[in-house]
Amino acid sequence: MSVYFTWPDRRFRYECRGCGACCKGHGIGIDVTAGQLVQLVARRPEIAAFVRRRGDAVTAFNPRDRCWFLEDDGLCRVEVEDGRAAKPASCRLFPFNRVFRIGGHMVVDYNSVICPLVVVGDDGVGHDEILAEIASIQDPAIIGTQLPADDALVAREQAIADAIFATADLEAAWVAQDTAAFATARDQASTAFTAILGTPWQAPAAATLDTALHLTPSMRFNELYGPRQYAPRDKVPPILARMWVAWLGFAALGERLARRPLGLQELTTIWSEQAPLMHAIARWSDAPALKPGPIELPNIDPGGLVRALGQRIVDNRKARRPFGELVIAVLGGADPTSRVTALKLADPIVRNAFA
Repeated sequence: MSVYFTWPDRRFRYECRGCGACCKGHGIGIDVTAGQLVQLVARRPEIAAFVRRRGDAVTAFNPRDRCWFLEDDGLCRVEVEDGRAAKPASCRLFPFNRVFRIGGHMVVDYNSVICPLVVVGDDGVGHDEILAEIASIQDPAIIGTQLPADDALVAREQAIADAIFATADLEAAWVAQDTAAFATARDQASTAFTAILGTPWQAPAAATLDTALHLTPSMRFNELYGPRQYAPRDKVPPILARMWVAWLGFAALGERLARRPLGLQELTTIWSEQAPLMHAIARWSDAPALKPGPIELPNIDPGGLVRALGQRIVDNRKARRPFGELVIAVLGGADPTSRVTALKLADPIVRNAFA
């Protein structure tokens, strides 16, 4: 089975300083197949009262304040008392605990939301270490989450990742993702940024860009297989490339606000929060159209801007005007805050308009 890691070998590292972020409010993934639940209950019978089933996985309920086994010094009581091998399986893997099976591929992803991972030279966690940990776990609910089979797509994503990890150049990273001219995507993003925010697009500085490039394959993978569906999976890659350019523009704005380079967690949050705007910018030159009929509108619609934009999209079935032109016609007279808010609220409508 081919293994695709969404990060480069030995380039990510974390120092566990007992922040406990990974041990608060998350289910404890247990290797039931290997008998780990029996062992846990035998040593700590009270845990049986908090066991639950989530799909194919058996987990133990974990309070938001902190795990039952998290000590005041930030250490895991199970690991301290019984050794690391007795530690719940998903905890041993964390933050590289997102393991999926897609056709003939195993995809290993990481959690860049919770864990303060950092990019390092070449002394980070090795792929071989992660594979050894995965091999020690038997429960397919932890290391075998099945996703729709598409070997060609995974192979393409792996090739994109390899190309991105081999460069620190913005345009080379674009070429790895799309064959269109980078200048076209950059100019479209700049036009959209100016129309929405009143400021042109610009790339982040070298340090933030380097971190973003390391993160890019993971963000792409999660968008392809995550809950948002901007298009059928086989149609998403070109959209993702344009969304990526928009993401870098928002990273540059965040960098200016923070007055420092941004890390993996911050860049992950920007992607998650700004995805509706990134998608709108990616579609700026495309022509949206909605079928006549009821439109699901948000409960809150300041100034009726979302309703007006939705109606423009409905009326666009024959005119086939680009999305950016419709946005400017409806939102051009509003202030930047209202434009941003309206586009985010209109995300379901925009998605359906391009479905």
